[in-house]
Amino acid sequence: MNVCAISFKPCWQDETGRWFSDGGFPLQMSGIRSLFDGMTLIITGSRPAGGGIPLPVDATIVPMRLPDGWNLRRKISFVTNILYYVRIITPYIRRADVVHLPLPGDIPFLGILIAILFRKRVIARYGSSWVGTSQETMMTRMTKFIMRSFAGGRNVMITTGEGPVPPARGVSWIFSTALTSAELASIPCDPARPPGDPPGIAYVGRLSDEKGVGNLIAALEILMREGYSPMPQCWIIGGGPRRRELEEKVTQAGLGAHVRFAGQLDRPALSAKLQNLDFCVQPSLSEGFSKAWLDAFAHGLPVLASEVGAAGPVIGGDGVRGWLVPPGDVQALAAQLRTVLSGPIDWPSLRRRCREYTEKRTLEIWAAEIGRISASQWDMKLVGGKIRP
Repeated sequence: MNVCAISFKPCWQDETGRWFSDGGFPLQMSGIRSLFDGMTLIITGSRPAGGGIPLPVDATIVPMRLPDGWNLRRKISFVTNILYYVRIITPYIRRADVVHLPLPGDIPFLGILIAILFRKRVIARYGSSWVGTSQETMMTRMTKFIMRSFAGGRNVMITTGEGPVPPARGVSWIFSTALTSAELASIPCDPARPPGDPPGIAYVGRLSDEKGVGNLIAALEILMREGYSPMPQCWIIGGGPRRRELEEKVTQAGLGAHVRFAGQLDRPALSAKLQNLDFCVQPSLSEGFSKAWLDAFAHGLPVLASEVGAAGPVIGGDGVRGWLVPPGDVQALAAQLRTVLSGPIDWPSLRRRCREYTEKRTLEIWAAEIGRISASQWDMKLVGGKIRP
């Protein structure tokens, strides 16, 4: 069986012609690829960037033009060029046995409509918050409507998250990860390591509005103006459209000595940075199941997160594997930062619980779970790690 995966994820080629992208996307595509005999991966081409990870070397890569701009400008560009995207996507969908759509996003949304129209087997995987948030858009509402309406039969609908009750009829939960078993085994984790002096904290992820990074900067500004000492050293790791604005916000707040921007890092560089820090802060306004939570846990770093998406069950309540604050509440975030930094905290026990949580949530287990759900729904089998009729 062959799968066609369709994503809006920007990707680029190096001088040898090999394709790269950043974040967890390339690794998750490798996980999906492992379930099938072959993969066609439709992506958008972009300029080379830092922190690149190779796309599956044995996948057929089909690049498309990246829609112009951001937000409204991008929407206009996509709609204006929609026939171009239809012409490219449709033949590959028609030839595929299965179509995989990482959602939300304009191009994969178009892909799921075409795949359903041609009555193809679909694995649709929604990666944002299934529960409505302040960041919800018309596109995300339409995406969830389509997934709920067509769930079942040939259409496998999965959303990132965790909970005792399915998110909707015919829709399954799945965790999200980019952490392979080999990488996990290679990461040293010393539970007895004391916090640094000054403490080191990190944000890991895309620098975009829904991630709430500006709230982290505002909370650190509150601590500084209160005269908190020692001020933590914060590393903001990742790239995205709001980096320049966030850098200006750091400068205006007078936090230049306390906040550093690391840019987009590849997996080894990310691991090296996290090994020297104490905990992560993920102040998202909207989230499903953040891969950054598991990356932090693997290094023994607890996470201070906004209570969105699966954060509650993943963090496990205050002090289990981190701490929770209401999304968008800067004062609450500052207060919780103050509490964590001041202690007392049983860091060895906390770090052990974090590391243990990751051991059953590797990329291999993630792919196998998607394969199990799909094979069961299609009345097929999972043989040797691949879906078979």
